[in-house]
Order: sequence, then C-alpha cells, then structure tokens
Amino acid sequence: VNAKCIASFTNGGETARKASMKRPEQPICAISPLKETCRHLAMSWGVYPEYCPTENLDTDNFRDMLRTCCEITLRKGLVSDDKDLIVVTAGFPFGTPGAANIIRVIPAAGPSYWDETL
Repeated sequence: VNAKCIASFTNGGETARKASMKRPEQPICAISPLKETCRHLAMSWGVYPEYCPTENLDTDNFRDMLRTCCEITLRKGLVSDDKDLIVVTAGFPFGTPGAANIIRVIPAAGPSYWDETL
C-alpha cells in the first residue's frame, strides 16, 4: 500500500505489539485511553504510543476516531504530507479485547478529503 505509518487504536496494546514483532518499515502509532498501556508500548520496537483520554475520543463515531488519528500522526511527525497514507486498525466496538476487526487505509489530509463511506 506504500503507507507512511500504521496506526492502531488499542486498550491493551496487543495489536500494536503483534505488528511490532513483524518489524515493519513503517512506524506504529498506538493510540490508547490508558496511560499504563502507553507506558508498556513505549518498550515495543517501532511503536510510538499516544495517550488519548476517552473524553477526547468519541468511540461511537469511527469517522471521528480516524480524524483524531490523522491529527496525532501529523503532530508526531509520522506523516508529513496530506497525501501520505495511514493504515488504521481498530476493534469495534472499541474496548473489546482482541477484536481488531477493522482496517482502513486513509490519506493524512483528514475528513474533508475522504470518501463518505469511511
């Protein structure tokens, strides 16, 4: 897909850890509402954890979660151009352990450039 980074919404960090074990060329941005998970993921190869409290993340609105992902990856410098692609993984409903059942490839430009089906 030629993506610039992988982003994973996670509570426990398992999806980000599994991706890290494959040693991808792309950095992995692990977005979690738990500080403890972020601290643990900081020790994983290629993972850049980001603490995002649940009050800053509407987990019932996946489009909003994708927008937050774009903001975080841009701020962390993991993507630099609006056309850079991000592979996003998440489990829906959010917070279900081991349920990484969604994968999307999105441009870093944000919602105004996305297809309405996202």
